[in-house]
Amino acid sequence: MPDNLEASFLKEVRKLKQKQRKILMWRVGLILLLLILVSGLAYSCYRGFSILFAGNLTTGLATLILSILGLFLVFSLLFFLIRNRQDIEHRSSPLLTSISWQFSRLKQVKRKYVLGWGLLLIALIYQSNPSFIHQPINNFIDFVVHKPAPPTLNSPWPWKDHAAIHPVVANMPANIETTIESVAKYIAQNESDPYLQVKAIHDYVVSRVTYDLDVLKTGIRPSQDAQTVFRTHKAVCEGYANLFMALGRSMGVDVVYISGKIRRDLAPIDLIPKLFRLLNSDYDWTNHAWNAVKILDNWQLVDTTWDDGNSSEFGSAYSTNYLMIPPQVMSISHFPKHLNWQLLQNPEDYNTFENKPVITPQFAIDKLRLISPTEYQTKVQKTAEIKIATYPSYQKRIVALFTKVQTTESSSWDFPSSGDFLEGDKNQQIQQQNIGRCRSQMNAGTETQIACQFPDAGDYQVFLFSLEGKAKVDFLGQLKFHVLTR
Repeated sequence: MPDNLEASFLKEVRKLKQKQRKILMWRVGLILLLLILVSGLAYSCYRGFSILFAGNLTTGLATLILSILGLFLVFSLLFFLIRNRQDIEHRSSPLLTSISWQFSRLKQVKRKYVLGWGLLLIALIYQSNPSFIHQPINNFIDFVVHKPAPPTLNSPWPWKDHAAIHPVVANMPANIETTIESVAKYIAQNESDPYLQVKAIHDYVVSRVTYDLDVLKTGIRPSQDAQTVFRTHKAVCEGYANLFMALGRSMGVDVVYISGKIRRDLAPIDLIPKLFRLLNSDYDWTNHAWNAVKILDNWQLVDTTWDDGNSSEFGSAYSTNYLMIPPQVMSISHFPKHLNWQLLQNPEDYNTFENKPVITPQFAIDKLRLISPTEYQTKVQKTAEIKIATYPSYQKRIVALFTKVQTTESSSWDFPSSGDFLEGDKNQQIQQQNIGRCRSQMNAGTETQIACQFPDAGDYQVFLFSLEGKAKVDFLGQLKFHVLTR
């Protein structure tokens, strides 16, 4: 064979091998992608998650199970083709023969190519959807390192004996507040009770930090790291949670940062200028951050942002409503990105979260129970009926106001803290604000029945309050009713 002919032949052989190698690499990449998907789905089911997050999408558990079964069948078929390649080649189907031949060649692929393609695929997945990588990793860290589980010990919540700011924080000398570490050391030296230590950290954050409303109004978001918040005394929820975590860890307390969502109808939309909302229509205003802290080997939940009266629609200027709050109460308003941090025996999915009636911690503090309705939004014909179970010695009155959703942007932020607004002689003032009043009646001292007569068809928001004389009003919760055509 002439030299030039042999060289040309070898060149074409090399080209053919390179082409076949590229094709094989693409197939290896697809298989790795499928393996990643299967691993993520299998891990989610193993952890007992009700849903799997992928960006802004949620997949139901039934869909996950069906997907896993489908992928299992696909891989079973591929395994069968490879293992029975010789038998298949004797059959008349060229397609099956080609498939089995291609997959039997996977063992010839060099490991460096497999690793390279795998890293490239992971990079592409991360670039397109970081949460697809973050969530399995964070869930794995939670499981291995933190191992979040429902608490077996009750915290001191509600804090009736410690309703004021901790004396250590209230009387802290100015020269102590120079660094995060010096504040943490001072608290640890002057308070030995582990629960009260955490309360002191909570009280320090709530009393020293003011919610930065300019972030909501302008969209300009300063750094929210703990040092910046400690220095400027301003933050949004992220900064509150970071400072709480930094103080706790400086004391040797196990604290984690939790990100997630709050209920859509609890987001402070009305504090954000309409123009800014329009310009950022794709932004998720329900994003929120809070903390979990481990005390006596039990995880407890804390939200310093919502306990600060400058940032929360609940409570007064200072509150302990969200300090080591029971998980079943916290889960009404807070939905963590990683479901482990619900700290519930049976984690709930997002649809269940949004469909629950919105009741505040005060509802549980007053030992009330909502009999009906059982969902947040209910369809009615003319009148909405609400039943709340109390107890014989309950001294407060429960009242309700309603407003039409389409015509107003009313929320619990709009109502004053004085009981005068809810008294009968103020009906004219209520009507001027497009707010209606429901009829409330206590039966046998153990049940309050509320009837809301709606004037027109449409969607209505009902706000529940408890009255203790005229001086004290507590927001209990809110419900939605869709009034059908009359």
